[in-house]
Order: sequence, then structure tokens, then C-alpha cells
Amino acid sequence: MSLFFRMVALLALPALLSGGAAPVFQAQEATPPGAPVGPPPSQISLSDAIRMGMENNLDVKVASVTPRIREQNILLREAAFDPNVRIFAEKRDDTFPTALRTVSGGTAAASISGSEEVIFPFARKQENYTISFQDPLRWGGSYQAQLDMTREITSSADAFLPLQYQTALFLAYNQSLLRNLGKSVNETQIVLAQNNNEMSRSEYRSQVFVSLQDIEDAYWELVFARQDLQVKEESLRLAQELLKLNRIKVEVGTLPPIEITTAEAEVASRDQGVIVAENTVRDAEDTLRRALNMPKGGDAWLRPIEPTDEPSFLERPVDLQQDLEVALANRPDLVQARLEVDNANTRLAFDKNQLKWDLGFRGTYLLSGLAGDNPSFFDPNTGTFFVVPLNEDFIDSYDSLAGGDFDSWSVSLNLNIPIGNNAAQANYTASRLALEQAEVSYERARLGAEVEVRIAARAILTNRKRIEAAEKNVELQRKKVEAEQKKFENGMSTSFQVLEFQEDLTTALGQKNRALVDYRKSITALEQAKGTLDDYLNVTVQ
Repeated sequence: MSLFFRMVALLALPALLSGGAAPVFQAQEATPPGAPVGPPPSQISLSDAIRMGMENNLDVKVASVTPRIREQNILLREAAFDPNVRIFAEKRDDTFPTALRTVSGGTAAASISGSEEVIFPFARKQENYTISFQDPLRWGGSYQAQLDMTREITSSADAFLPLQYQTALFLAYNQSLLRNLGKSVNETQIVLAQNNNEMSRSEYRSQVFVSLQDIEDAYWELVFARQDLQVKEESLRLAQELLKLNRIKVEVGTLPPIEITTAEAEVASRDQGVIVAENTVRDAEDTLRRALNMPKGGDAWLRPIEPTDEPSFLERPVDLQQDLEVALANRPDLVQARLEVDNANTRLAFDKNQLKWDLGFRGTYLLSGLAGDNPSFFDPNTGTFFVVPLNEDFIDSYDSLAGGDFDSWSVSLNLNIPIGNNAAQANYTASRLALEQAEVSYERARLGAEVEVRIAARAILTNRKRIEAAEKNVELQRKKVEAEQKKFENGMSTSFQVLEFQEDLTTALGQKNRALVDYRKSITALEQAKGTLDDYLNVTVQ
């Protein structure tokens, strides 16, 4: 019986502990004994994760609203130069008491003796119509055209034309000649609103980049966590197999019992590593779910996430000078900083203009027309005047106006000289300081961007070297494990040494996986630092 166990041990040992490096730590899914059975995993690629994140990310949704608000602010500022049409219509009917002197015959005779005063009603009816057009101009002027029409009937005995049609065409032009002269100063608020809109778009783009980087980093971290779990599960399996073999060898008398204790201790240690790695996978899944803003309903937060992309090596040449130039042109924060400088320059130019005296020009021209008749009669029975309407109308008044016989014009200059002009001086000084501040802020942002690009570029080079070193380390660690296994087979080593070399190989595999993930993340970080992450991930930022 003892000979039989020795033969079994000799036959099983090479199969369990040797056989080359490739099958020793081959990645595979393993379900720990007693693990709860849940819903099947949700497979997701990196491109799908990015698409889902852009559709659901709350930060992106919030940032996308601001540009639309700023667009309305541009329209609000441009509305200051919208022309205006005003139409006015009025109808009035007035009756006032008036006194006349009459004689016994009922004829009006104010100077005849024996006359008496009689209170008569004075009636007046009016229809007033006005249409005017005003247009503020972007170079600091404005013009106005107004047409007034009035139809009036009066019972006054003193009225020469009790029935009148009056028309008046009024033209006026106002122009600032010193302060507020020119399009640049009058469009200041529009320019500021346009720049603010561009800044909000850059802020939105920046938020998209942050979300994209968060999604990709979370995706690769989940990939690494699952790889690390697989490596640790395989390491645990090998320790368990060695424990089984040691028990056989102790039973057949080729190993001392202490070797079982050594193997059991290592199995317990590696089992803890698997437990921690499983929790790390769950944490990484939740981090990705949060980045994707997965809905709460259904089993989206219960199903494991299985990434389908692997962090394979992707050649990324680094040209630091070119990367710096691209960053200066594309980074959203630098775009915002440049727009802040433009805004500061625009405000400074406006406030400098406000230091000037206020000289205004105004020119007016008025054409008037009148038509009517005197068909008034006195009714002795009622003691009132009444009017017999004729065929006069506004057309006759327009003919009178068009003749140009009744016109008037005026020109004027109005100079306003502020004494001290302290308010304008204070605004100008504040704007000049704000410009200096904006320029310094831009320089600070530029330096920060350059440092980020340099760090990200070095990280790519460093991680590339880490991958090469890690691959070499894995190869050497596998050879060490193979050699130690052969020594163990020949009784020249112990299970403790074999387990130590296995652990070294586990560490080397984890370092290799870590280096690959860090390399892919460093590429993303460089694209983020350059402001080209959307092009790199084929994402269109509206």
C-alpha cells in the first residue's frame, strides 16, 4: 500500500507543479464554493459604456443647459437694437359750458344794449391717430418717423374751421458724437454675451471630458479588478492542489507533517486575498454604475458587470512639443481663460469710452397739413351751434402736407461735461485691473496645462517601460517557479519555497495587469490634458 501511494505521488507531482508557465496562471472565471447564485452578468464594451454615460450622466445634463440659457442672453442684448412700431388711436367727445350774450330776437350780439348772458354748451369731438417708428442704431444713433392725424369738430363760435383734418409728419435723428459713438462701444453687451456663451460651451465640453475620463478610468479599474481576482483565484487553486499533494506525500512518508501546515497556512492567506479581490470587484462595479448613472429600477445594480474589452497594449507615440501646441489650442479651460481676457478688454474699451464728454446731435423736420371748412350754424331754438359735415377728409390734409408749404426744422448740439467724472474713472481703473488679473489667470492656466501635458506624456513613457519590465518579470518568475518545482520533485526544495515563488509570480502578473491598465489610463489622461479626449474616443460634443 505504501508503494502504491509513492507511485501515485510521483505520477501526480509533475502534472500538478510542472508543465510550463502558460497554464499555471491562465485567466478563468471561478465561482468560490458557497457563493450566492445571482443574475447573469451584463456584458459591456468600453464604447457602450461611453455612450451610456453620455446619455445618462447627470453632470453632463446639467452642464448642457447653460449654453442654451446663454444663447437667450445674446438675444436679450441684441433686443436693445430692435426697431419699435407704436400705434395709437383715440376718440374723444367733450362738452363744456360757455356763456353768450343774446337779445330778444335770439341773435347773438355781445355789444348790444339790453342783451343778456346765456349759458350754452360747447361741444368738441376729436379722433386722434398716431403711428410711429423708432430704430436705435448700432453706431450710437437713432431715428424716428411719426405720422399724426387728427379729425376735430367743434361748436365754438370762434373757430374759423369747426371741421378740421390735421396731419403732421415728424422726422428726428439723434447721434452721439463723442461718448457712445461707434459700433464697438454700443455692441459691448452683445460681445460679452457672445463670449459668455462660448465660455459656457467650453465649460460643458470640459464637463464632458471629465465624465468621459471618469467612465474610462472606472471601466479599466473594473477590468483590472476582475483580472486581479482571476489571478488570485488561480493562485488559491494552485495552493489547494499543493496542499492535496502534500497530504498524499505525508501519508506515504515522503514529506514531514509540517509541510501540510505550511500549505494550509498559504491556502488560508490566499483565500483572504480572493475575498478582498471579490469585494474590490463589487466596489469597481458600483463605481462604474455611478459613472454611467445606471437606473435604479430592475436588476441593473444587482447584475455583475463583465467588461468585454481588454487593456491590450496600444502604441501611442509622444511628441511633447506638438502635444503642448495642441493643448494650447484645444483645452476648454484655456479657451475660457482667453475669453475672460477678451471680455476684460471689451469692458476696458467701453469704460475708456465713458471717460469722454457727452456730445449729442439732434435734427428734426416737421411737415404739417390742414383741411376743413366752416359750415357752422346757430340754432336759435336750442341756442347751440351745429356743424353740417362736408366731403373733406384726410386726403385733402395729406395734399396740403405733401405740398411742403408748411414745414419746420431744427438742429441742436447738447454738450454734457461731467465735473471730476469720478464714476467713470473708477470703472475704468477697475476694468484695467480686471484685465491684468485675467491675463495673469490665463498665464496660470497655461502653465498648469503645460505641466499636466508633461506629466501625462511622461506617464505614458513610464508605463510603457513598466509593461516591458513587467512582462520580463513574469517570464522570469515563471522560470523560477518551474525550476523550484523540479527541485521540489527531486526533494531539494520545500513546499514553502514553491509557494513563495508562486506568490512572486502572482505579484508579477498583477503588476503586469496594473501596468497595462495604467498605460491605457495615461493615454486618456494625455488626451484630456490636450483637450482632444472627444476625438480620441470618437465622441461628438454638441
